[in-house]
Amino acid sequence: MRVFLAALASFLACFSAVAQPVAEGRRQAGDLIACGPSTDSFAAPEGHIHARRPWMAPQELVAYLTEAAPRLSIKAGQQTAKAVPTAQFRLARPTTVSPEDWSRAWLEAVLYPAGTSRTAIPAESLVVGIVQPHTPSETETEVIVEFPSASTGWLPSRWEVVLLICVDVGAGTNPNLENNRMVREFGRVTLYFSSLKLSAAIGIGTFALLYVVLAFTAARLHRRQYEVARAAAEREARRSIPAWQFALRPTVITQDAFGYCSLARFQVLMFTLVLAGVYAYVMARTGGLPTLSNTVLALLGITMTGSTLARVIEGPVVDTPNRVWLLGTGVIDPSPRIPRWQDMLAGEGEIDVTRVQALAFSIFAALALVVNGTGDLEHFEIPEQLNYLIGLSQAVYVAGRALPRESANRLNEEVRAAREAELQVIAKPGDQAAELAFETARNALGTSLFDFFGERFQAQRLMQLRPGDRPTPEIY
Repeated sequence: MRVFLAALASFLACFSAVAQPVAEGRRQAGDLIACGPSTDSFAAPEGHIHARRPWMAPQELVAYLTEAAPRLSIKAGQQTAKAVPTAQFRLARPTTVSPEDWSRAWLEAVLYPAGTSRTAIPAESLVVGIVQPHTPSETETEVIVEFPSASTGWLPSRWEVVLLICVDVGAGTNPNLENNRMVREFGRVTLYFSSLKLSAAIGIGTFALLYVVLAFTAARLHRRQYEVARAAAEREARRSIPAWQFALRPTVITQDAFGYCSLARFQVLMFTLVLAGVYAYVMARTGGLPTLSNTVLALLGITMTGSTLARVIEGPVVDTPNRVWLLGTGVIDPSPRIPRWQDMLAGEGEIDVTRVQALAFSIFAALALVVNGTGDLEHFEIPEQLNYLIGLSQAVYVAGRALPRESANRLNEEVRAAREAELQVIAKPGDQAAELAFETARNALGTSLFDFFGERFQAQRLMQLRPGDRPTPEIY
């Protein structure tokens, strides 16, 4: 009996010693709790994907968050535009953490659904984050954390994010821990995570909406051009083109005043629409207005400058009197020209290699903006050499438009000769020499006109042309 009473007294004394700290009050911030490897792992909420990366017992962490007060100041928290839900935080060093511990501290992060009572956090609702390496200053640090399980649906989700400072207390301090990592302080902040699906839909929708608005405007401006295209399709027994489908063609939207698809305008259209879509996506993803990088501004500046200069020097390659004569005689179809894709790469009957270069590298830059700019638009960069190459291609393209070409000069001379020969025949009826000179000049025009005007050149009409003969024009 005495032995039993002695054993009971010893048990009560041990129980009293263990329970005394709990009876005295709640756990204080700054108390060290284990932050080392654990056989337990955090469970993901239903419907979320979670990478099992055990680093601390969930029950122990819940007890710590419930009993301790947060002393880690989180100055700013914002989601980034990356596809994986990622947040960026700026943390201030707590006064309870020395600069030495602060410089060598680890950071861990967990989250749980917002609205959960902070005194009754279910251990199974905790989701661990992946903290990227950071470089702290003496007073603060920037930290980036990935939360792969934070958002999977179409609607934004609201979470309570907890950041914990862990320090190494020294080898051998606690033989039960493999790395002797202990939690010193923690802080929490409520954060909304946007939906990747919804953000992508907003970006694509912005791109599509702007394009449809431009197509609608083009359809109103080029009604006569569409009637010509539809009539041509019917004459050739081809399927008639719907008006909306014709207006959606990029060649129609980017054509110039003479019915040619302009490379400079196509570049501006491409970069404007791509940037608008990326900007809308980033804004929906981060919840704020993103900052454009210098690379993006340089791309826009190069293409807009090239387009403006091209419009300044824009004009027909055929002199006005010659053009009027060709259209009035019916040698060139006077109906509105239908723009084509080859207009961007060819001009005056030849392939322009500078246009090919400018188009190819502009497409590369646009693709890079979509792939990399969506993740970090503010710091998006392409090699400076590529910017220089695009700018040089634009400069050569504009200069080529400004300088007269030998083939254009030759065409103008040939048309002028045919016009003068026609006037000689009209002035001297029956003069065989004048008629022979007219026929010679007329026959010489065929090759040059076909090179410049393609399908608009009416070869049969040229061969049948007689001095002073003018057909009745068709009105569309």
